[in-house]
Amino acid sequence: MNSASHPDRPVRVAIVGAGIGGLTLSAALGALQEQQKSESNLKIDLYESASIISEIGAGITLWPRVWKIMQSIDLGESLVQFLPRPPDNSTRLVFQLRKADQQEGEFIHDIMMEGGSTTFHRADLQQTLVSKLTGDLHLGHRFASYEEVDEEIRIHFENGATATCDLLIGMDGIKSTVRKSLLIKQGLPNSPSMEPIWSGTIAYRGLVPRDELDKIFPGHRSITTPMMHVVAYPISRQFVNVAAFVTYPSKKGTPYDNSPMTADQIHQELVSLYASFEKEVKVLLDCLTQPLKWPINQVIPLESYVCRHALIAGDAAHGLPPHQGSGASTAIEDAYILAILLTSPSCTLPNLSKIASIYDSIRCPKGNRALDTAIGCGQLLDLVFPGLEDVNEGDGEVDKKLLETLGKKVSAEWSWVWKESAEDDRGRALDMLQK
Repeated sequence: MNSASHPDRPVRVAIVGAGIGGLTLSAALGALQEQQKSESNLKIDLYESASIISEIGAGITLWPRVWKIMQSIDLGESLVQFLPRPPDNSTRLVFQLRKADQQEGEFIHDIMMEGGSTTFHRADLQQTLVSKLTGDLHLGHRFASYEEVDEEIRIHFENGATATCDLLIGMDGIKSTVRKSLLIKQGLPNSPSMEPIWSGTIAYRGLVPRDELDKIFPGHRSITTPMMHVVAYPISRQFVNVAAFVTYPSKKGTPYDNSPMTADQIHQELVSLYASFEKEVKVLLDCLTQPLKWPINQVIPLESYVCRHALIAGDAAHGLPPHQGSGASTAIEDAYILAILLTSPSCTLPNLSKIASIYDSIRCPKGNRALDTAIGCGQLLDLVFPGLEDVNEGDGEVDKKLLETLGKKVSAEWSWVWKESAEDDRGRALDMLQK
């Protein structure tokens, strides 16, 4: 069944991966179709490898440009219930930078942002997206490969099932199998982007009950003030989300030792790594009794996210380290632009190649920029900065003006998340589709 012989039938869209990106795309397609009050021209199937959509993860940040997307796809009202106050355009503190690797920590810089940030427990965001899911959800379907036959895509799953679609969208995470298949189809079987690489950084993550922290350390600043590079910020009115980073620059690109460790072993290792830090940090990490230890991986930037009628988005396309908190936000932006294109009256079977090309021309540069700036921000937070080459952890006599300059640099590199709007990309996408 090719597009030439059946140009008016619904466009069959297969989304691989029911993470934040895939769920947002599903919800956005439904919301935009409802807003247009037009008969749907899409057949949507969402495939997930897990047998259930589990509520995992901790804190997640959405920046002002992405909060506007959530409002545009009718999710703002559902999500605002999880926030201490509705987002607005006032300039607010996003993160406070401190040099805390000493007995008496020092203030470096306040990162201020118009619109601030909205922070959620990942489970709250996930539940909201699931409640707005559009299309058919297929659990227990782990993607294996795909092939194009007569302008259709045939998908093969590890459970032996097959499916047919007109447009394949891989949003199956940083270890994406769709990405591997797409690169092979692009003639790049030896691409360095086939597998993610270890960045050399480890994150120790978890949640600390706010009441417990306040009891042990009354007035602990992380309860009200988001902090970094031991990232700590309040979420869900009950917890402080914590991510403590340790970087081994020489190990970037090397295999990560994933030897099993108990939660107690991980906690002991974390506490020992931060033993020289100021008391406020040590108390926070003492309360993190069940931390997870994650290697921070990243994808080598791709030149294109598309091959004919198959494309990748989210972490599958630009898996990035979390140093600007923009991984989920960037995936949501990918989903938004795709949804805008696919719900346009111009979305027809003969136009699918054009739609894929427009998505690629807009989102590939933006996704790769988010990847590059996240990597650069991580280096700045590890004090990789001109004039600080000889500074070691624990050094107390560091030029305060130089640290303030570094803090301003971090702010400047982060400003795109609120100074730019995804609506500009939306307009460009639709203009390109009409030409």
